[in-house]
Amino acid sequence: MVTFRSGRKAAPLLTVPTDTIIPFHYWDDDHHTRGLSFDVTFRFDDILDPEKLRGALSRLLELGDWRKLGARIRRNAERGLEYHVPQWFDDKRPGFAYSTVAYDDMNVADHPQASHLAQPHHLDAAGRPCVLGLTDTMTPEFRSFIRTPMFPDRLEGWLSSDSPQLGVRIITFQDATLVTVSFLHSLMDMMGLDAVLAAWSAVLRGREDEVQPLVGFAHDPLAGLAESKSEPPPKYVFTDTLLIGWTWFLFAVRYLLTVELFWQRREEERVIFLPAKYLQQMRDKAMGELASRDTSDGGKPVFLSEGDILFAWWTRVVIRAARPSLGRTVNLRNTYCCRSILAELGHLPSATCALVTNAVFATLTFLSVRQILEDPLSVTASEIRRSLIQQRNAEQLHALDTIQRNTLDNAHHPALFGNPSMYMVMISNWVKAKLFEVDFSAAVEREGMALDKRSNPLGRPSCIQGTGTKGYATRNTGVVIGKDAAGNFWLLYSLRKGIWPAVEQQLRSMSEGDGGLL
Repeated sequence: MVTFRSGRKAAPLLTVPTDTIIPFHYWDDDHHTRGLSFDVTFRFDDILDPEKLRGALSRLLELGDWRKLGARIRRNAERGLEYHVPQWFDDKRPGFAYSTVAYDDMNVADHPQASHLAQPHHLDAAGRPCVLGLTDTMTPEFRSFIRTPMFPDRLEGWLSSDSPQLGVRIITFQDATLVTVSFLHSLMDMMGLDAVLAAWSAVLRGREDEVQPLVGFAHDPLAGLAESKSEPPPKYVFTDTLLIGWTWFLFAVRYLLTVELFWQRREEERVIFLPAKYLQQMRDKAMGELASRDTSDGGKPVFLSEGDILFAWWTRVVIRAARPSLGRTVNLRNTYCCRSILAELGHLPSATCALVTNAVFATLTFLSVRQILEDPLSVTASEIRRSLIQQRNAEQLHALDTIQRNTLDNAHHPALFGNPSMYMVMISNWVKAKLFEVDFSAAVEREGMALDKRSNPLGRPSCIQGTGTKGYATRNTGVVIGKDAAGNFWLLYSLRKGIWPAVEQQLRSMSEGDGGLL
């Protein structure tokens, strides 16, 4: 992904003498994390007590190193980013931005802005794959509705203010509650958000003993990757395809100035709803195909995860809609969390510890357009699985980390692998963050919808949607938001605006039985 930094400079702010000053972790101060802010909105089909939620989060920031969540962002003399962490929080310097509003006589569906959010129970009842337009949820009016007022949404806003990193807005209706958590991506990835939500809900339940200590307050656990590298370092599997010099320039020109953004520069982000039965049918069919071809490894059972199938299916949908040339290489970029590898290497106490940072790397799969369109879906999915096995290990993580750091430090752009004319399809799978399992039941005042009329338990979200501010193009990039209580999958994806009708037609064909399971 190619980006350009803003030349705008923020006015310097005075340093508070009692603040603890710590530098950003290396991968938190990345072009990608600096340029993206999230607004993650959880819909609960219950009426929650905002004061209980606020009080629990405030208490969490009083527990040990969890106060880092309330850090302010500053630049140091070398223009690097650093955190200024208050010793305590009060009304003048709160640990998080907070606001709440109540619509006690109104349902979500009747509110002019809230009604634009997905209606999960209507979709679940229909049971069909569909694309939901996000045009109305990306307007300034909608974002000002779900976000805490005056809370920054760009790095410059944090640098020019004394704003904390987290923003929380709680909106109650007659039948539901919306809780939006806003933050700059530099604070954490989605597994980091999972750690925050788990600790928050533990305090809410009165179980502070279940709150894990925050890891990496000042020390960066990922720094160990650079410090412990062997000499010579292991070779990354795609080292020979690194785009450098003129090859990187050709890719940048093609991506920014020609086909991808200049002639077809309008892109649109939408939500995709995939009911459980469709993914299960695709997975069963793919597993059967692989078993019939005897592709198991040394007698081990053939395995494809739901994530493998989902990424393979969605890539085919995108390729069919965009119609790149058959001989063109497709770079399928799939992200993974490296916390388990860091624990294996001894850089973390455990794979499930509360590491609130960015610890995400990518596995790459290279296939031709022809292969994706003409081979069975099981073949693409098995190639994605093979890439994960090949690249998601300590040796390859060391090698990739070395190349990425060297490229950023010396060439001042992200490391890209492949060829200058490749077509990129990128996805980040948030399923392991288990956002749909957030348990705020201890804050429930009353049910908004009877439990026998819904699949989500009391105090757990029925729908999650994400919006945000992006400082760079996000064409062909998106996330799997998660898997809801009924097993349905929710995706959020950005594509060239003109190809969304072709995507919608494919999803209609699935539900109508025309075109099968793609």
